[in-house]
Amino acid sequence: MKLRIESAGNTLSPSLKKFASEKLGSLDKYYKDIQEIEVILSYEVKGGKDTVNCVLNIRVPGKDINIKSKSNIFEDAILKAADSAKSKLRTRKTQDIKAQRAKSPNRKVAAKKAL
Repeated sequence: MKLRIESAGNTLSPSLKKFASEKLGSLDKYYKDIQEIEVILSYEVKGGKDTVNCVLNIRVPGKDINIKSKSNIFEDAILKAADSAKSKLRTRKTQDIKAQRAKSPNRKVAAKKAL
């Protein structure tokens, strides 16, 4: 799994990069086939209010997963995006398992015998 962290207009500190890699590197245990995680951090000021946007693009076989989160600080935005990614990856994994079970010929034969 590759992890790419980008920030538009800001230079990221090594501690923030390390924090993001620790939190997002653990997503591998929820879905094994993650190819790449792209993290895009941006900082906005709207109406005197500072906002940090975090966008995760998770590349997996099939359809990619895109997650967006907002917060006041970088770390909180990354944590919110990581929590959302965990739930989406769990859902994706259960969908894959159900699809594999439906395709399995042994399940159909066992179901017919049970009737």
